[in-house]
Amino acid sequence: MPKFNEFSLHPQLVESLSKLGFTDPTEIQEKAIPLLIEKDRIDFHGQAQTGTGKTLAFGIPLIQRIKVDEHKTQALVIAPTRELVLQICKSLREVAVPLGISIEPIYGGDSILGQIRRLKKGVHIVVGTPGRLQDHLRRKTLSFSSLQTLVLDEADIMLDMGFKQEVEEILKYAPKGRNIWLFSATVKDGVRQLMRKHMSDTVTVETSQKEVGSSKTTQYYSIIPDRDRLEALLRFINVSSEFYGIIFAQTKLRTAELAQQLNRLGYRVGALHGDMDQAQRNRVTEQFRKRQYTILVATDVAARGIDIADLTHVINYSIPEDHDSYVHRIGRTGRAGSEGIAISFIKPYEVRTIRLFEKKFGVSIKPIDVPGEKEVTQAKLAEVQSYVQEAQKPSTAQEPVTKKIRGLLGEFDTEQLSTLLADMLNDKFFKVLTLGRDNLKSFKSTSSYDLNASHSAEGAEELILFLGTDDGVDKQDVINVLRTLPSATEEMMARVRVLKRRTFIKMPNGDAEKVAKEMRGASLCGRRVRVTVGIDRGPQGGFRGRGGNFSSSNNRGNGNRGGRSNRFGRPASRR
Repeated sequence: MPKFNEFSLHPQLVESLSKLGFTDPTEIQEKAIPLLIEKDRIDFHGQAQTGTGKTLAFGIPLIQRIKVDEHKTQALVIAPTRELVLQICKSLREVAVPLGISIEPIYGGDSILGQIRRLKKGVHIVVGTPGRLQDHLRRKTLSFSSLQTLVLDEADIMLDMGFKQEVEEILKYAPKGRNIWLFSATVKDGVRQLMRKHMSDTVTVETSQKEVGSSKTTQYYSIIPDRDRLEALLRFINVSSEFYGIIFAQTKLRTAELAQQLNRLGYRVGALHGDMDQAQRNRVTEQFRKRQYTILVATDVAARGIDIADLTHVINYSIPEDHDSYVHRIGRTGRAGSEGIAISFIKPYEVRTIRLFEKKFGVSIKPIDVPGEKEVTQAKLAEVQSYVQEAQKPSTAQEPVTKKIRGLLGEFDTEQLSTLLADMLNDKFFKVLTLGRDNLKSFKSTSSYDLNASHSAEGAEELILFLGTDDGVDKQDVINVLRTLPSATEEMMARVRVLKRRTFIKMPNGDAEKVAKEMRGASLCGRRVRVTVGIDRGPQGGFRGRGGNFSSSNNRGNGNRGGRSNRFGRPASRR
C-alpha cells in the first residue's frame, strides 16, 4: 500500500497530513485519491461503509484543487445531518486551515444571518445540509459561479431521509461543467437514478469488504421476548459501571416511549427521532456529547452522523430490518482506540439473521446471557466502594454551607452516621433497581432458551383503549378502572402504557376479551371507554384486531364488516 507522500499531492498538503499523523491511506483513500487528483473532470462514485476514511478520500482531492487566492466557493459538500456536516468540517479544517483554505458549515438551527455574513467574506469549501443550502440558493446568498466540484456524502441516507427534491434543486444551480463525487454505503434505486440523471461516464470504486464495527467492538446477541426487554436493558445498563451508549429502536413511537420509560426510572436519557425539529436534535446531541445524558435512544436515521469516540455500548432493542442498518449502528462504538460492546436483542427465529451477518461481514457475534440480579447487585456494590474510596480523599472545600452541614453531623454518634450514610448510598445507587424488582425474571441462557415459551409469548394480547394523555388520561386513571373489574390482575395493571390517543394493556392469552366485556359501561376522566383487543404481531410491532371491538354502548366493529378492525393492521412507521 502506498504512502500519502507517494501520491501527486502538493508538498504543503503532505506536510499537513504528516503533522496530523496521517501517513498510510485506508483502502477507499488509496483507490479514490489518485483518480480524483489526476483528472480535472471526473464523475465518481465511491461505495464504502461509515468509518472507512471517506471524508479524507474526497477531502484531500478537494483541498488539492482549491485556488487559495480566489476567495469564492469552489467546492460544495452536501451531507444529510447537522452532526455529519460538523464532523466533516472538523476533519477537513485540520488539514486545510494551515494551507489558508476556509471551510464553512451551513445547516438549519444555526443563525442564517451569521451564515450570510461569513459567506459574503468568501469561503473556499462549503459543507451543508440540503434544506439550508437550498434556502441560501433561493436567497442568492450562496453563489455557484466558481463551483468546480460537488460532493454528495452519505447519498443513500440523504435520499432515505426524504431529501431527493432538495438535492435535485441544488444540482440545477450547479454549473454544467462541475464534477460530482458521490459516496454511499449502499446502491439503492434512488442512488442509481441520481447517477443516471446527473453523472456521466462515472468511475466507480468500492472497498473489498464491508466492515462492521472496529476490532475493538465485541458483538453479542441475546434472545429476549418483547415483554422482558425493558428489564433486560436495565440489567445490562446497571451491570456496566460507566454505561455511555445508544439504544436503537425501530420506530419513532418506540423511541419516544422507551426514553420516557427510562427517564421515569431515574436514568439520564435523551431521544432522537424523525418528529423532532433541528433545534431539538441539536440540543439533545450536544447534551449527550457533554454527558448530560448518558443514554441516547434513537432511530437509525436520526443517529446518522453522531461521532463520539468513547461510547461504551450500542444496544439494538430490536434487530434492524436490513444489513446496512446493522453496520451503521455497530459503527457508533469502538472508535478512536476505545473498546466497545454491541448487543442485539432478538427473538429465537432471528438467530438465522445473526448467522447471515456473521457470514456476510466475517465477524463473530456471540450469545450473551442477561445479567442476573446477583451480578447487578455486585456491580452496584463495586460502584459504592469506588465512591466511598473517592470520598475518603482529603477535601479542601470550606464553603459556608459545607461548614454548616458538618456542624449538623456533629450531633450524631458513629452508629447514627453509619446508618445515615448507608441509607444515602442505597438511595443513590440502588433506588432505580428497587423500582423494577417485583418484575425481575430469571432469564435462561441464550443457548438453551425455551423456544416454545418464546413463541407462545408472541401471541400475547393487548387491550387497546381509544383514549390517552391528550384526553387527560394517565396510568393511574386506567389502574383505578381495572381495580373495579373481577378479571383484572396486578400483572395487567403493571403493564399499562398510556400514549397520546391510545392506551395499551398487555395481558395473557384469553384474558383480554373477558376484561374488555367487563369494561363495558366504564368511563375514564368523564369519557366513555371504547376498547378493542389486539394480538402482538411480533418483531414488526403493532397489533392486529381480533374478535371485533367492544364499546360501552354495546356497538361492535366501528362500522367494519364482521366487527374486525383494521386500525392496527398497518405496518408501523420505521423512522
